[in-house]
Amino acid sequence: MRVPRMLRVPEQWYGNLPRPMRIGVVLAVVTGLVAGSFGVFALVDHFRNQPCMRGGATAVTQHGANGECVGITDGSYPFDTRLKGVEQAIRKENRDVTREHPKDYVSVVVLLPISAHSGSIMAMSAVVEQVRGAYTAQYYANRQNVEGVAPYIQLLIASDGYQANQWKAATSAIEHATAQHVAAVTGLGLSLDGTRSAVRELTARNIPVVGSSITADSFSDIKNFVRVAPSNEDNMAAALSYVQAATRAVLVEDGNAGDSYDATLVSGFRKFAAIPHHRIVDVEPFDTTKRDRATSESEQAEAEQEVATRISQMALDICAQQPAVVLFAGRGQDVGVLVHAFASTCLDKSIEIVSGDDMSNLAITPQFRHDLNGHVTVDYAGVAHPDEWTSAHDPAAARDEQDGARGFRAFDQTFQRLFPGGTLTDGNTMTAYDATLTGVSAVRLTEQRQPRADAVAGELGALQGAHQVLGSSGPIRFTANYQTSRTGSNPVGKASPILRLGRDGNPQVLKVAWPAAAPPVG
Repeated sequence: MRVPRMLRVPEQWYGNLPRPMRIGVVLAVVTGLVAGSFGVFALVDHFRNQPCMRGGATAVTQHGANGECVGITDGSYPFDTRLKGVEQAIRKENRDVTREHPKDYVSVVVLLPISAHSGSIMAMSAVVEQVRGAYTAQYYANRQNVEGVAPYIQLLIASDGYQANQWKAATSAIEHATAQHVAAVTGLGLSLDGTRSAVRELTARNIPVVGSSITADSFSDIKNFVRVAPSNEDNMAAALSYVQAATRAVLVEDGNAGDSYDATLVSGFRKFAAIPHHRIVDVEPFDTTKRDRATSESEQAEAEQEVATRISQMALDICAQQPAVVLFAGRGQDVGVLVHAFASTCLDKSIEIVSGDDMSNLAITPQFRHDLNGHVTVDYAGVAHPDEWTSAHDPAAARDEQDGARGFRAFDQTFQRLFPGGTLTDGNTMTAYDATLTGVSAVRLTEQRQPRADAVAGELGALQGAHQVLGSSGPIRFTANYQTSRTGSNPVGKASPILRLGRDGNPQVLKVAWPAAAPPVG
């Protein structure tokens, strides 16, 4: 019997569910239509929160208006088809660990905003890179001495969905995974309000969190939290030291107060005017708030178009100011729009755009390569690059350079074994590896077979001196001083590579900037 058009059920209400549940949803909603509209919406809300997959270490449930699957998995549930290969490898490693060492393993969770929606700040390619990096650290630590050889590491993958908006569901799933001996959480990836809320929730329960590529200054002093990337304050100081020869700048700034990365980029770049004889000659504002808060694909598309339109209008005004440099205080995904606008504008001038580390989330499309093949250059302060240890030669940092080269070799050998021919151009994989390796180091310093998370948190301040982490992005050290320091969560003396996007879209190292007041190596 054909269902009348007015009684047909939109597929987005049930498309991600198993076939038996799909049938149940259709029958239930049709019944609800007969019973009344209140029953329809109650049933729709109910099925949106049905499990996508549950069992063992996996607890993934639909949440939000888009019905995204968020939660935690041991690799059994692929959050996206592009993650399937690396998740299968993680699942196998996890099975080996829990089978062979049932009383001598802990779980480290890599938490990321995994979302296939077009407006997502973290591109799916960057998610894949970060999960690969975390897996490389797991594989290495289970076979090498990282502050000891035990306990062994199970790697769990957690998603808090589009722009980390489902952080409550994700952190709840992590907190309830008690049978998996969760000892630390790594990853995070984006400096958003949702990310900060997730960090606050987890650390308040004494679960240590190690950030990979989050750089916003609002994360600089959170108890039980550390990060392997330099803060925006340090990154922007590095960027400004590089462009000191330029005396005139236009500041392009995002007004999204909910994006702490952009907000701290704005405050960092405004310090350009504090350099003697330097001026910010114009400010070009835009706002991505609506895009981050979108609850449907149509809202996302509309918000993206509004942002793109506004940024594309800036080129003529910027050109009229004849600045020496354009300081872009926004997300990497939006830089492409400005570069495209300049491709047919201001052709008689050289345009240098300078930004922060989120350039690693810029989509390198054929159009972008075409647009970059001209009078526009894009430079940025990054957090990691595979060539920084062959490009950096600072006599004052010789020991750190040697340790950085050692750490990178250990990482690269393992990565190439697991992902032959895999690329490392933007540093995402490296920072995820470093964050996970940092979590493992703190775990093993407890000298316990299955330490509680609070015991692991107590070891964060020990990661210095003889116990510094030999990361792929350089030596990683923490004071974890949250009482008398405003930067207790930040790595000490961490270098920032200054990068330029080549005409093929791959970044090249221009220089490596070291913090001016880095304390001596322990």
